[in-house]
Amino acid sequence: MLILLIITVTTGRLITNLNKGWNFRRSDNSTWYPANVPSTVHMDLMDNKLIDDPYFEDNLLSMYELELEEWEYKLEFTNKEFDYDINELVFEGIDTHADVYLNDIQILKANNQHRTWRVMIQNLQAQNTLRIYFHSAAKHDLMKQLQDSPLNLPYNYTYSRKAAYHYGWDWGPRIVTCGIWKDVYLDQYDYGRIVSMHAKALKIYEKSVVIEINIETFLINVGTYTIEVQFKGLDEITINNQYPLNVVNTKFLYNMTDIQLWWPIGQGEQKLYQLQAYLIKNESYVDYLKITTGFRVAQWIQEKDGDNTQTFKFRINGRDVYLKGANYIPPEMFLPRALKNSTIYERIFQDSIDAGYNGLRFWGGGQFEYDIFYELADKYGIIIWHDLMFACAMYPGTDDFIANVQAEIKDNVKRLRIHPSIVLWNGNNEVEIGWREWGWKAKRKESEIQMLQIWYNTLFLQAIPNVLNEIHPEIYYWPTSPSTSVNDVERLGFGDIHYWGVWAAKHQIENYTKFIGRFNSEYGMQAMIDVNNFKKAVPKQYDLNFDSPVFQIHERHVRGIPLIKEYLKNYTNYNSYSHSFLQLTYFSQIIQHLALQTAITSLRSAKPYNMGTFYWQINDVWPVISWASVDYYGCWKGGHYAAKKFHSDPALSAIQNEDQIQVYLINDNAINYSGNVTLELRQYNGFIVKSWEYKFQEISQNASKRLLNYYIQNYNQTYRSLYLQMNFYCDQKNCDYRGVYNFGRPKEWQLQKPDISYTLKGNTITFISKSLAKYVYIYSNSECINLSDNFFDLSPDVPYMVIMKESKKFSFFSYYDILVTAINNELLLLNEGMAALILYMIL
Repeated sequence: MLILLIITVTTGRLITNLNKGWNFRRSDNSTWYPANVPSTVHMDLMDNKLIDDPYFEDNLLSMYELELEEWEYKLEFTNKEFDYDINELVFEGIDTHADVYLNDIQILKANNQHRTWRVMIQNLQAQNTLRIYFHSAAKHDLMKQLQDSPLNLPYNYTYSRKAAYHYGWDWGPRIVTCGIWKDVYLDQYDYGRIVSMHAKALKIYEKSVVIEINIETFLINVGTYTIEVQFKGLDEITINNQYPLNVVNTKFLYNMTDIQLWWPIGQGEQKLYQLQAYLIKNESYVDYLKITTGFRVAQWIQEKDGDNTQTFKFRINGRDVYLKGANYIPPEMFLPRALKNSTIYERIFQDSIDAGYNGLRFWGGGQFEYDIFYELADKYGIIIWHDLMFACAMYPGTDDFIANVQAEIKDNVKRLRIHPSIVLWNGNNEVEIGWREWGWKAKRKESEIQMLQIWYNTLFLQAIPNVLNEIHPEIYYWPTSPSTSVNDVERLGFGDIHYWGVWAAKHQIENYTKFIGRFNSEYGMQAMIDVNNFKKAVPKQYDLNFDSPVFQIHERHVRGIPLIKEYLKNYTNYNSYSHSFLQLTYFSQIIQHLALQTAITSLRSAKPYNMGTFYWQINDVWPVISWASVDYYGCWKGGHYAAKKFHSDPALSAIQNEDQIQVYLINDNAINYSGNVTLELRQYNGFIVKSWEYKFQEISQNASKRLLNYYIQNYNQTYRSLYLQMNFYCDQKNCDYRGVYNFGRPKEWQLQKPDISYTLKGNTITFISKSLAKYVYIYSNSECINLSDNFFDLSPDVPYMVIMKESKKFSFFSYYDILVTAINNELLLLNEGMAALILYMIL
């Protein structure tokens, strides 16, 4: 059979991009300004210097009134083609409530930011005026809430199919925007077009794989059509059919020698294929569509494995995979700004890979991303747990709302199902748990409670899964996350949990060793943003303190500042009177580092009971104090360095439970490792109190192996001056592991002066210390420095190399150094106070 390469042919279809040439105005203003579509109204206002950057200082406060305004966008465009059977205007993204007019005739009333709107038009002329009138989403939501009263939804943003985070979150500002946030184009064609194509692996055998290709077309004439599929490197497929040919399903059996499977990072290669489909009529090419995809079989396994337990784990191509990574939120309040600086997406995935991730949870309060996000996930092998766009509130269940959502799901899932990285669709984030436990039922009549429950069931248990079963049945649907409440101890052996006892309920960080679910899909700890980056948004020195109103604007959690203070007090030696803002930032990032270390090591050690850890969160939408381990500008916080360290393979992890210490050897990769392990209980000067040696240790793929369970005698008297040195000397290349575990909390450690020295050669800094140095921090006074490691420990007399991405001037200190600084400052304050008192007494 003929083997064809993918080629590009000329078809009769004409697509004219209409992004350029737009103008906009406030609806009650006669002055028009240029717009830079795709955009949001806030982006266009900033481009025209009509508003200041809302991320800067307290400018956010002047944004709120804008959400009540209405806006109009206008485009004049020329059309030279009038011979096509079909003329359609396509709006890939309109945010959100908008009336669309072509030549003063209304052609569309849009009401969903997440949908693609395709409008067949009859009044196309040579010179055309396209207008979009945007209504205030905030006003719309309020009016719908009043209409539904007393059946008020918590919260009213759910009346709009719009990104929920625009309404403000505990890490993001409230900026309720509008605009043309995706491409606009004129689509002209004869006969019909190819709507979508999907190729998937149905079943994998020992030496072969069953592949199904699905092609959906839209045809306007009865007749004979031909579908031709070209599969790069494999056989040409030709399908001949009579009208209606709107859906084509064809299955093929290929040898495994011809098809290479797609694997997540750490499990195998990320093999991708190009397929191209052609629609042919009367021996002429009518349309074509090209996709890039990969072949894998993804499953979520739930099997009873105890009286009150059931597995919840990811399996790909027949292999169980431990998932580790973080939650992902939109990288911008104004998503088109990220699209126009697409290096943001590349950076996020590089940060993920560098920190040892193999997965991201795509959170449900944002927007379905641009194609580039999913293409990078496929390329790098990052698994995507994908929430649908519902978060933290109850939603309507009316017929019109359900129909709107189902159209939204079809639009997006048909676009995204080609991506092998997407392995789960999750119905919503924290809606069910909110309904059960957050007081949303309080003071409601029983009839109201029943109605809201019916709405929930209709939307998440019927309407959405019905659509997914139709168009993407091979991917598992999980109705809500978390599925299990941490308050229901008997159910912790099922599903996934969000554990926010640490942070929100002020639990001690050590509780991470106890709250271990089958999959921990949310947990986290806030930390300050890099000082230099924070000053980009809050530049005035007098605003760099907790009491400043400007500072408080850049902390969106209502209890964020008190909670940071609480953890600083309980775990560190931070003193607001004697430590600088830089040192405050350092202390807070140590807390985040310690929290993620404790959680990640505890969860990974609990394999196979626990099979996933996604902390909250990897990224930020603006310059803010938050749980992100990488700040808005791309600077790694202490938490990201912790993730890199404690996601590594193979790794040694120490778990402390009061006076017991357990050590595990862990491996999540698809290869086996072997080597020798040494564990040494040391004093801070390096003196070995006790040691253990484990020779010829093997750790198989995706395994956790306990090596040590040790009771520390006289623990309360000895732990402050002891640490555990853990080394794995790997037989394979580049897989040695060296780690340090300290007992107790940083404020309890009896550290000794480390006397750190270093040498610099090119971009490589080599440090050495005379005694244990904790949380060595490298920084610049002018800019963030991302390094191969930071917030690291130095074992006595052991050289340690750190690589700078670019050679820069730097400074450094360890935890001991700022204890000394604080003590000296306290003495200085005391002496100054005594001198003042003596002077007062003399006078």
